[in-house]
Amino acid sequence: MTDTDATSGWVTEFVRDHPDAAVATLRADGSTHVARVELAAVGDRIQSTGAPSLVRTRNIRRDPRCSLFVFGPYPRWLGLDAEARILDGTDAPELLVRLLKARHGDRTPPGMVLGHDEATGGDRLFPERDYLDRVRRDQLFVFDFRILRSYGNPHA
Repeated sequence: MTDTDATSGWVTEFVRDHPDAAVATLRADGSTHVARVELAAVGDRIQSTGAPSLVRTRNIRRDPRCSLFVFGPYPRWLGLDAEARILDGTDAPELLVRLLKARHGDRTPPGMVLGHDEATGGDRLFPERDYLDRVRRDQLFVFDFRILRSYGNPHA
């Protein structure tokens, strides 16, 4: 099975239901680097959070090609070949909050954001204003994936 359109409803629904994934990016020497990520379906887009210090950030800035492996309950899974864009403009903080609300909105009270807490290594609730300040301070951003091809066993 292949699908060249990120707006495909079943791709975004699979990601919405199963956000745990791994992303493979290309190092300068052509070898792969793999990292665990949590994806979000934001409208018809597949996105994840990003930071300047990540190896995948360096790799994607140099070469936007990547692959995502989305974990479903065995035997379900989804592979996505993609090109990633880094959305790090002045609207990045608001885009990041939108991503987190798309991912965690049902568990988040109004005015709050469920985000990663570096001090504890887990997620916690932040007042939205405080989280926006943190995003600006740490220059956090969004990876936006343009899906080129999908494959796997998502409908088992």
